[in-house]
Parts: sequence; structure tokens; C-alpha cells
Amino acid sequence: MKTISIFLALLNSLFAGFLILLDLSYSGLHPGSLGWSMLKLSAASAVILIGIAAWLGEMGLLGPAPILLGGLFLIALGPATLMWAVHVALTSGNVEVHMAVYAVSLMAQGMSSLLGTTRENRHELRVQ
Repeated sequence: MKTISIFLALLNSLFAGFLILLDLSYSGLHPGSLGWSMLKLSAASAVILIGIAAWLGEMGLLGPAPILLGGLFLIALGPATLMWAVHVALTSGNVEVHMAVYAVSLMAQGMSSLLGTTRENRHELRVQ
């Protein structure tokens, strides 16, 4: 599970960086859409930070608590992203399939991170 989590962390971090660049290049930061842009930028930055935390956790440089919280955040962010993609498709007719795939990838990374961390902790309890 940890291998899947690390692979998805890489993919999701790259895609989040792409979304940051795309958002800034298309619209810039305008006063009318500043709140929405800041929300998107902070969510994408959080995905990148969680990806870095997953890498650091795999190397043993970070404890399990930030990884678990990051996994829970990704599990919550995935359905929110999916519902946003559905909302955009229903209101504008612009179906953004890539955002739906990204949402599923976020959920999968969160679940694999949680399952990998809990299995690792369960193994440590048996050894002691």
C-alpha cells in the first residue's frame, strides 16, 4: 500500500502543480475571483505538501500523525473535487473528466496512505 501511496503522491503533486500554473496563467489574481483562486491554490498546495510528507514518511523522517491527517484530508478532498466537477458539468455543460480522475486519484492516495500506515503500526505492535 505504501508503494501505491508514494506513486499517487508523485502523480497528484505533479497534477496539483500543473493546476496552480494553469490557474495563474489563465486568470491571474483578480479582485473579483480572489477568494476562489486562493481556495484552489491552497488546496493544490496542500496536496503537494501531503505528497512531500508521504515521501518523508516513507524514508522514516516523519512520524505517522501528519501522514494520517494528510490521508484523511485527501479522502475528504477527493469527493469535494468530484462534486465540483459534476457541478461544473451540470451548470456549464463543460465536462471536466480530468478533474473526476484527479478526484479518484486523491481518494486512492488517501486510502492507500491510511491503510499502509495502519498496517505498519499494527506490525510494530506485534513485534513489541
